[in-house]
Amino acid sequence: MASLIFPVTSSSWGFTAHRHIVDVAIAWLPLQLQPFFKYHRSWLIEHALDADLRKHTISDEKPRHYIDLDRYGPPDSLGCVFPVSWSVAVDHWSEDSLMAHGIGPWHAQQVYKRLIHAFELRDSLAILRHAVDLAHYIADLNVPLHTTSNYNGQETGQKGIHSLWETQIPEQHQQSFHLVPMRDSLQCVYLVDMERQIWSTVLNSHSQLPSVFQCENEVRKQLEGQAIDQYIVRGRARQLMRSPEFVDAYHELLDGQVQNQMQQSIQVISSAWYSAWIDAGQPPLPTINRSNSTHWKKALDWLLR
Repeated sequence: MASLIFPVTSSSWGFTAHRHIVDVAIAWLPLQLQPFFKYHRSWLIEHALDADLRKHTISDEKPRHYIDLDRYGPPDSLGCVFPVSWSVAVDHWSEDSLMAHGIGPWHAQQVYKRLIHAFELRDSLAILRHAVDLAHYIADLNVPLHTTSNYNGQETGQKGIHSLWETQIPEQHQQSFHLVPMRDSLQCVYLVDMERQIWSTVLNSHSQLPSVFQCENEVRKQLEGQAIDQYIVRGRARQLMRSPEFVDAYHELLDGQVQNQMQQSIQVISSAWYSAWIDAGQPPLPTINRSNSTHWKKALDWLLR
């Protein structure tokens, strides 16, 4: 069978990165939550990409993964604008305008509230579904390119930078990333104000955009006269992406930025799971009924499809 050839479009952290983020976030959890999440680890990792898959079937899904902060003012003014509640934002900008520029932070807050309710009900299916979705949205908001309308460098002659930053670097360098928490190190913490935490995450991501674009341009200059793109075999497909040499040089210039953002994702995700459980009143987690586990997991898979 001939290989498929197609360009890479922007989405979110690559498959490997999203799954690894969820996996390590489980390791960061406190002892009260680890047994439940570790038992369902395989399912959580397998479904770490469900939110991306829904983009193909749910028209309102795509705006939930990003926000174009540059549509709301210059970087140094955004801290005066956000955080802002959804109701206030709708009154000020209209829902259509907000949807057009992405609703990532607001939707993450909504999923967080759903997770609290799932913990209150001690509903295993709902806990897992909302936990894995919340992890996906928080991870996406830690990607600087999910905070700008120039999400793929299309406005600056840098098309392809999205997959370069969030997919190629993790796939090529993730083995050297230090993401698993060290013994006695700070892991997850209770987040007193989840809304403020989410907006802090987004604003921090946005503040890193200058280096995201500048370093890519620097590598272009370093490799002037050389082909910067080539077809890369990924699974059964060939995709036009940056060359491995370009990825290495870009990763070096970024000086650990991608690893740091993955670490931030992991800490906020584990803290959000823990905080939702605290806000629900620290209920005992659902008893793990091993004899029925296959049945309900199949049921959950069917519901998500």
